Amino acid sequence: MSGRRITTISLDEKSYEQSKNIGNLSAFVRQKLNDEANKILNLPVDYHNSMHPTIGMCHPHNSSDGYCSICWPYGQPSKSEWFQYTRDWFDARRNGSALPSAPKQSPDRRQITNTYQVADQEGSNASMNKGIIRRLWAWFF
Repeated sequence: MSGRRITTISLDEKSYEQSKNIGNLSAFVRQKLNDEANKILNLPVDYHNSMHPTIGMCHPHNSSDGYCSICWPYGQPSKSEWFQYTRDWFDARRNGSALPSAPKQSPDRRQITNTYQVADQEGSNASMNKGIIRRLWAWFF
């Protein structure tokens, strides 16, 4: 992998002792940073960000800023569900039969389904927009 940068982090005694058990600390930190970046991609947005021109629904895996919660209110479908839906949709349109229901009708994929808990969690997620280094620091403690 090219383009690597060397940086320094400061650890207190407790985190330093924990880092001794990790092995390759650089790989560990890179992995945690990549996990944080991927977590952002899986957050829902409240606008159509990658509308499919034929099907009329947003592609749930095509946008870099998250999936559209308008088209996918029950959570992001898996890639296999999306491919199966598009295949069935085009087959039904070609054959003139009824269009299939979208995977958004599948069971709720959110971890919390109680309305008040969802609102509380989304509110706390909005306040967690702190820097990656601060989140990594908080993860160590």
